[in-house]
Amino acid sequence: IIWDYQIKGFFKDACGVLRKVKGTKSEKIKAYKKEIDGLVFVSPRKILLHTPGDLGTCQRPLRASTAQGERIALANSETAPAGTYIEFDVKCYTDTMYDAVYEWLDYGEDRGIGQWRNSGKGRFSWDERPDS
Repeated sequence: IIWDYQIKGFFKDACGVLRKVKGTKSEKIKAYKKEIDGLVFVSPRKILLHTPGDLGTCQRPLRASTAQGERIALANSETAPAGTYIEFDVKCYTDTMYDAVYEWLDYGEDRGIGQWRNSGKGRFSWDERPDS
């Protein structure tokens, strides 16, 4: 699974970056973290990963120079194979936020979602499903 708050965190990250781009919907959102927290809701709480194969892992060392000397730790995360999909609902309390959500999801096609998004992992495509 992934949690609903991970999707909201992605929305906040995307909005924070896109606020700097002229002409975007995100540029107009003031106090964007508070707006997303109060106006955008993701459900269900636990979002099931539909995977075509087994989950893997991605691991890398974290190094830090501290006053006590060098410190090394390992960051380890689960990875889902290509072709994995999720389904979730987004509810917005203002119509203008829906346009922003579409913009953030489009941005995710280039940026990705999850802990390893800076390395190019977690990129996705999306589509809107009609209410059933």
